[in-house]
Amino acid sequence: MSAAEGEHRRPRWSSFLTAAASKAAEFLVLALLLVVDVELGVRFLPAELGVTDIAGALATALVALIAAVLALARTRMPTRVTVGAAFAVSLVASVVSVATGSLTLSLTETAALLVLTIVGVRGESSTRGAVFVGAAALVVTLAAMLLRIAGDVTAVLLALLVWGCAIAGGVAGRYVRKRREQEMVVHRRSERMELARELHDVVAHQVSGIVVQAQAAIAVDRTDPEQVAEAFSAIESAGTEALSGMRRMVGAIREESDRGGLLTVPYGLADIPALMDRFDPGRQRTTLHLEEGHSPVPPGVGETAYRVVRESLTNVRRHAPEGTTRVSVRVVDAELVLDISNDGVRARPVVPGSRGFGLTGMAERVTTLDGTMRAGADGSDSWKVRVTLPLEGAR
Repeated sequence: MSAAEGEHRRPRWSSFLTAAASKAAEFLVLALLLVVDVELGVRFLPAELGVTDIAGALATALVALIAAVLALARTRMPTRVTVGAAFAVSLVASVVSVATGSLTLSLTETAALLVLTIVGVRGESSTRGAVFVGAAALVVTLAAMLLRIAGDVTAVLLALLVWGCAIAGGVAGRYVRKRREQEMVVHRRSERMELARELHDVVAHQVSGIVVQAQAAIAVDRTDPEQVAEAFSAIESAGTEALSGMRRMVGAIREESDRGGLLTVPYGLADIPALMDRFDPGRQRTTLHLEEGHSPVPPGVGETAYRVVRESLTNVRRHAPEGTTRVSVRVVDAELVLDISNDGVRARPVVPGSRGFGLTGMAERVTTLDGTMRAGADGSDSWKVRVTLPLEGAR
């Protein structure tokens, strides 16, 4: 088993052990309450036992045991089934107590109903369902208190207090669950936007290269057939790379159910030379100065640097395909500094609203890491992008 697989399985074992410990604690608490109920029942039994007393004690113990089992099995059964079954058993016991006068209310049954009320209110998807569970719990609680113990004001107030605590716990749990679901929706939307930017970057970079190579092939079709073959080879390579990148991202989307892994495709500074080779196979119009420094660059910084270089090369291919490009990546003090400059920018009219999403996406990535970015003309036919990314405290 690889180290990555070990890291992936460790959280599952941790979650399993946590759930097992929680379930064991619940079992011990309910078992302890059941023992206390038996002890109290023995002490308060009359000196001379009758058949009715023995039957009532056994029935009370049976109801408490059923409620405890349903409370423990709530994670393995539908919530509505366990809550409804527990409420029904308790309500039937209260009705039977009116006829026989022998059943009483145990601590175990009270604790189990308290837990199931909280779980029922919290687990309902709609507010109407939560209100229904709360109303049913109120009926069951009042019936158990009035029909099995006493019918005075103190008993009613005590029952309302217990019911109110359960409802408050369920509402609090419901709020936490809704908040977590909303955060998950926002997180997934953010991940999908990240994948959309990644898809834009990959496709724009490779398709721009295909367009340039196709234009070159048309230009030299009659004068130099050998260059046409080279252009077609470059088109094939760029198309294969674009398909490969899209397959990786589509695979990440399909594996979204595995929340242990990131949806984005990771890149770093080490991938920049290969990116330059794809942009300019012979390095005839590009130069690269890559200085990673002595300490490893944080993954977020390295990935952002790679994507800034890729977007810059894409823009060069669109607007200055015949110019020269210089890429410099170096560490200065506690910052990673990127300088991408090129000449040969073709003069063209500025059309309102024609600016693409590339520069905006780069600026968003850099700002997220508390970095700075400047991009603009550096002369009559040149363009320069300068990005600084802090290495200390990078997210």
